[in-house]
Amino acid sequence: MRQFLFLVFFGLNLLSSSAQNFNIVLGRPTGKSITMNILFDAKTVLYFEYGTLPGNYTLKTAERNTEANVPAVETLSNLISDTKYFYRVNYKLATDQNWKVSPEYSFQTWRPPGKSFSFTIEADPHPYDKKCYHPLWDIALANQLAAKPDFMIDMGDTHGDDHYPDEITSAQSKQLHLNNRVHFGGICHSVPLFFCLGNHEGENGYYLLQTAPENLAVYSTIWRKYYYNNPVSDGFYTGNTQSEPFGMGQPENYYAWEWGDALFVVLDAYRYYTVSAKPGKWDWTIGKMQYDWLKQTLETSKAKYKFVFAHHVMGEARGAALIAKQYEWGSTNAADFVANRPGWEMPIHQLMVKNKVNMFIQGHDHLFAREELDGIIYQEVPMPSDSSYSLGMIANAGAYGGIKSAGSGHLKITVAPEQVNVDYVLAVLPEDETPAFKNGAIAVSYAFNSNGIITSVDDTKAILPQTSLKAWPNPFRDSVNIQFELAGTSDVKILSYDISGRMIDSIDVGTLQPGKNLVRWDATKGNGKPVPKGIYNCVIETSNGRFSQKLILN
Repeated sequence: MRQFLFLVFFGLNLLSSSAQNFNIVLGRPTGKSITMNILFDAKTVLYFEYGTLPGNYTLKTAERNTEANVPAVETLSNLISDTKYFYRVNYKLATDQNWKVSPEYSFQTWRPPGKSFSFTIEADPHPYDKKCYHPLWDIALANQLAAKPDFMIDMGDTHGDDHYPDEITSAQSKQLHLNNRVHFGGICHSVPLFFCLGNHEGENGYYLLQTAPENLAVYSTIWRKYYYNNPVSDGFYTGNTQSEPFGMGQPENYYAWEWGDALFVVLDAYRYYTVSAKPGKWDWTIGKMQYDWLKQTLETSKAKYKFVFAHHVMGEARGAALIAKQYEWGSTNAADFVANRPGWEMPIHQLMVKNKVNMFIQGHDHLFAREELDGIIYQEVPMPSDSSYSLGMIANAGAYGGIKSAGSGHLKITVAPEQVNVDYVLAVLPEDETPAFKNGAIAVSYAFNSNGIITSVDDTKAILPQTSLKAWPNPFRDSVNIQFELAGTSDVKILSYDISGRMIDSIDVGTLQPGKNLVRWDATKGNGKPVPKGIYNCVIETSNGRFSQKLILN
């Protein structure tokens, strides 16, 4: 039964709308080329036309045939560096007499040192489970598109689901990766995507050792590469060049490149541990091969700014700076380190300090948090799809020092020769907006220079919406207390909705008197049966209006 429910839960539409029957995900931008991954829901003939001026397409690709729901990968070559290109798709379905034309899209080629640019980062959308409210994720993605970054980096827990690793099939893994084309297709036609693997992608060394090739890690690697194009080592990018069996080829799991004044290094914290599904202490490892590559990459780069990305320090646990002082990442016990990592020069944190890394960026903990350790900024990226705006703060804020903020959204980082600016941009549903809590507002902002010195901070804007309705405990397990104030005598109902807007419980409370009132929602008896764990919108309906509050049932 569990497997059947899994299939139903992930049976989503393949493409973004009936009006637009294709989507495009750009990847691997360089100074001379870009990879275009286009997916139609029907058999199609297509070609791209492109140029350096809006509406003026002086170049075009050859016509090619594509099959329904099979990505067509086209590499545009011989491009000019430091240039913005504009393009559109001409296509004709089997039923069409005439060519159709897409809207105009764009992309930016490599910028040389000295040129300013911006990029965006999101982490942990969790589209495969109830932590994700898909309309809010789409708002966060639209905010990133509006920022016109050169590219975006998704920090993982995005494409896979390892909750039932022994039961998932290749077809289910394929569907998970395909579903996200709906969302990324809304931005990545003009914003190239870089992907950093998370713990829930299932691409873990432990799983790779299971009954190959029938295992979650093999399925996830193959389908991720099928629908999304991470960098391969080609002169512009460096990274993993090892080829893996069972059709995985080069896993495209860690890589680096330079853009403007910055070095970008994306690590894989999961593929190389082998001891159990939940390793600990010295069991966590990025592996000697990836460590040696990281060391060489940091030592040979002369970039003014250096950014390192991984889904999480040490792969698991909570926090950043605290964990960065331990085991492979930052052990200060020299004998212990040598015994457990023979042939490694020093722990990862100390390696980053030595090579003047400015910023380590991670996800996993679902909140905004900025800490500093030995001159390195440890930056936790908020979740873009949390409609409670508080999951990470409630569960994980205690593991962090420094500046912390609730909410939902993304980071926009602007790299200029003189300094780097970091903005936490909020994503807010229209019904949740207040004058102090608006979609697209900057909740936290700071800047630092190439010496790692933070030159400005503004952390006064992270104001969550206030409500006249109070609920506690929240999150809750079985029942929750709900307090609100009535101006006059009123009939009252409690209505509870899931994140898709479906009513899952309705309670007639009766007539209540003016002033403060307290009611209780018992989730063990929702419409006669227990309500599943998840995020719910609880609405108190009265004669004079409605109060609403997001609740988390654990």
